[in-house]
Amino acid sequence: MKRGMNILRCLAVIYLVLLFVFCDAPYAAEIARSYVLGPGDVLEIHAWNDTNSDILIVNPIPPGITTAYADPHVVTVSRDGRLYIPMIGTIDAANLTLDKLENILKEKLEKFATAPSVSVLIKVPKGIKVNIAGEVAKPGLYEVPDGNLRERTVLNYLKLAGGATLYAGLDQVSIVRGTGDKVTVDLRKLVSNQDVSQNITLNDGDTVIVPQATNQIYVLGQVENPGPQKFIEGASVSDYVGMAGGLKKLAASDSIGIVRGSVGRPKVIKVSLNEYINWDKEEAKLMEGDIIYVPQSWFANWADISMVVVGVRDGRDAARDLATPSKWEAK
Repeated sequence: MKRGMNILRCLAVIYLVLLFVFCDAPYAAEIARSYVLGPGDVLEIHAWNDTNSDILIVNPIPPGITTAYADPHVVTVSRDGRLYIPMIGTIDAANLTLDKLENILKEKLEKFATAPSVSVLIKVPKGIKVNIAGEVAKPGLYEVPDGNLRERTVLNYLKLAGGATLYAGLDQVSIVRGTGDKVTVDLRKLVSNQDVSQNITLNDGDTVIVPQATNQIYVLGQVENPGPQKFIEGASVSDYVGMAGGLKKLAASDSIGIVRGSVGRPKVIKVSLNEYINWDKEEAKLMEGDIIYVPQSWFANWADISMVVVGVRDGRDAARDLATPSKWEAK
């Protein structure tokens, strides 16, 4: 069993490597002047003219605090997208570019200084938080620093989430924008056609949902080439075992498990391969998304196996199904 799961992990890693090899593109290391400001951006602001090298303090340092712990030229955009700067007042900085903010500061400083020059730099960029859900190794909330478009792509966030599982339907990845809009991308085109248009840039508050592929059957366990197989209407368990390279020597062909249904409450049916071949009832037909698991022996721990195959914490329901007599008995 461990060997079979190791092979699956290797296949997943190889697939993800292919995705990133084909889709990586050169990018600018420096933050562009067109960078759009937002809550959380830490800015370094300097202003000067011909008679004064430092005419603007944006962060007054209280007495007793040294510049080792605070910088008089550093200020953070607040949660509501504003900057408060002494002598100038409050500025709505959200959605401004660096150039636009510099022009605003220069215009306001002209009331106090002659021909001022202003420089605004990003000291620490804001974080872009995206939720990754579905068929990935580590679903959750992930954050990258803004300012680098490659880091904000779908593929990079999937990489942070441990990559897609073998069961992922990468041709139907949904992206729900923070605004409520929904976009669907086909990440398989990144590999097959190198279509980088599918690797879209994500925004703060977006959610990426990687669904389970519905056009596949998964053959795992004691077969020569475990992994997903294309669903073929009417094909049997033995057909898919053949597509996976056939049974290994230690395979228990009389105790094959078929996992079906939701991830939370899967239905697991134990079948005998020889009996199944001759079974012609409608209920015996395989469905898209089914998992065929071939154990090593009759004494396999099906509770553990079901948890590995289905990816749920509680495999007791699956084990209970497998402990019952074979669903499909010989005529």
